[in-house]
Amino acid sequence: MVNEKESLKFKVLSTLRENPGIVSGVELSNATGRSRVAVWKTVQGLQEAGYGISISRKGYRLEKDLTDSIYPWEFGADEAMFTHFASTGSTMAEAKRIAESGKAQPGETHIITADVQTHGVGQSGKSWTTTRGSLAFTIITKNNLPLACHSRMTMAAQVALTKVLRRITGRPFYIRWPNDIWSEDGKVVGILEELSSCGNITSWINLGIGINITHRPRLPGTDSLFHREAPITRKEILSQFWDEFKVQEKLAVEQSPWLAEEWNRLCLDTGHRMRLAGSGKTVIFRGIDHFGSALLYTPGSKGEKIMLPGTGSFIKSYI
Repeated sequence: MVNEKESLKFKVLSTLRENPGIVSGVELSNATGRSRVAVWKTVQGLQEAGYGISISRKGYRLEKDLTDSIYPWEFGADEAMFTHFASTGSTMAEAKRIAESGKAQPGETHIITADVQTHGVGQSGKSWTTTRGSLAFTIITKNNLPLACHSRMTMAAQVALTKVLRRITGRPFYIRWPNDIWSEDGKVVGILEELSSCGNITSWINLGIGINITHRPRLPGTDSLFHREAPITRKEILSQFWDEFKVQEKLAVEQSPWLAEEWNRLCLDTGHRMRLAGSGKTVIFRGIDHFGSALLYTPGSKGEKIMLPGTGSFIKSYI
């Protein structure tokens, strides 16, 4: 049975990948349920995208595949969720444009990917270096969360990514407040949140995510998932993340206490003495609350204090 949600590009590629030899036009037409002319035009489009498909009187053959492609059609029935750019200034800027255009409908998620970001954005307006061998994308979410709960979407992305990265690498990765994921050697993932709201309800929350896969920026305190060639493609990482994110996103929307509990379990800093970046004051980080705010205890004081996301940060070292 032909899956109508799968594009012709996906079907043609899948057929050619499953058959390493020459596949005739008739065979491709039968396999995809489309005319030979439509197949021929689709192959031309794939060739223009960089896939090495040869055409002869006998048919078509995939001579050189783009094994690390993240074009939308690579995601099969989920293709409509994706918009891809070979190069763009920032996936965050593109996501904002799409979110405000109405292309992403309420309750739907849309993902913007790019091979190259020339002006990637980090926390507090800092630039995010998109290195060779990295994955940069932005998720558009439209869940109408209460504004007070907006950080729960970042929490969901951190939990989902940490679980996936541990699974695919076999290495320990940890959440760090408010929006990072680290290995034991340095920062591997950065997450930037941008939102729009009407009153106390969010219209959209966009999460810009950058993952160092095989290379890291030439900055202290950074790391990458793999220190050699990656045994897994960007598409596989993104697909596994998307499956896990849907689980955590549901917990965020339902305001389940399990999300904060899982976040705290995966956090590197819970229970440690930290130094506040602004004042240099020593505090003990006791995790986060339901809303993603840091729970801080100052030695010698009574009770805990709350630090809202965006109002402060820690120096990333234990004291």
